[in-house]
Amino acid sequence: MHKDILIIGQGIAGTLLSYELMREGKSVMLIDSTDKYKASLVAAAVINPLIGKNWTIAKDAAMLIPFSVKTYKSLGEKFDQNFLIEKDLFVFHQNAKQGQTFADQISDGNTYLQDLSMPETDNLKQVFFADNKIGKVKPVYTVEAASLLSQWTSSLQAENSFETEQFEMADLKIYTDSIAYKGISADKIVFCEGAAGRNNPFFPDVNFTANRGDVLLLSIPGLSTECLYQKGIRLVPRSDGLFWCGSNYTWKYDSLLPDKNWRSETEAQLKSWLKLPFEIADHLVAERPTTPGQQTLLLQSELHKNLYFFNGLGTRGFSAGPFLANKMAQLLNH
Repeated sequence: MHKDILIIGQGIAGTLLSYELMREGKSVMLIDSTDKYKASLVAAAVINPLIGKNWTIAKDAAMLIPFSVKTYKSLGEKFDQNFLIEKDLFVFHQNAKQGQTFADQISDGNTYLQDLSMPETDNLKQVFFADNKIGKVKPVYTVEAASLLSQWTSSLQAENSFETEQFEMADLKIYTDSIAYKGISADKIVFCEGAAGRNNPFFPDVNFTANRGDVLLLSIPGLSTECLYQKGIRLVPRSDGLFWCGSNYTWKYDSLLPDKNWRSETEAQLKSWLKLPFEIADHLVAERPTTPGQQTLLLQSELHKNLYFFNGLGTRGFSAGPFLANKMAQLLNH
């Protein structure tokens, strides 16, 4: 079987890249193992135009956000499903200084930020403890990542373009103008392996590491799923009715077992913030790919010109991913 492009890994990077390539008429084959704890599935999958504790507008947000919205809507139309949901984010300031920083940004013309009306504030105080002011970020979006990746897998399988298996580097054969892997031949191969990419022998000089993050899935009856909520930790509603709660960053670790200490600390934070009772439905852990400064890597091997590397989308992967996948497709095609 011959394909134009072989892609290793079907997280958000591999999904978006294959979508862009197929839109341009290229044939693809994706190889990925079944891992429900891959970083793209454990991520909050939030598109937020702001970054940092100072609520500044992200670099290139005016370009990246509309591009992302258009891409996810196009994918939704393909499957007659809405993968992108616009929501408000309510920010509970932890102290007066944070509230003042938020207010200063509004004064400086940051149109993504709003003060709350009294009725909104009163409604939120019925379900949250709030000693300081509450602000609103609007709009933000959530991406139904699990549904998107699942639908895309099924679509690829229907076109004989997906293999469910653990990729074995030893079985890869590299030739001058092509590659071969088991019964598959392709003109080029792209590694979108996530955290496993730090061990890729063809890109040994990449300053690429990994960290682990814990996430709680919460059942919070009575809390509206139409909004996101933030006070140090963030609550993000999911399509299954649960709330994503997290997450932490751990750089030194020996396993991917749930961090019981983090769970206890997070439960305590939630109890001091939420007036509503909640239950923990699951505790997930994922390993994230990370680069210094969270720079995405779009690389071509110097030794083998038909080998490529697309990785390190980072915490803003769902925001910047569609645009970067489009650029990676151009690199592969042109």
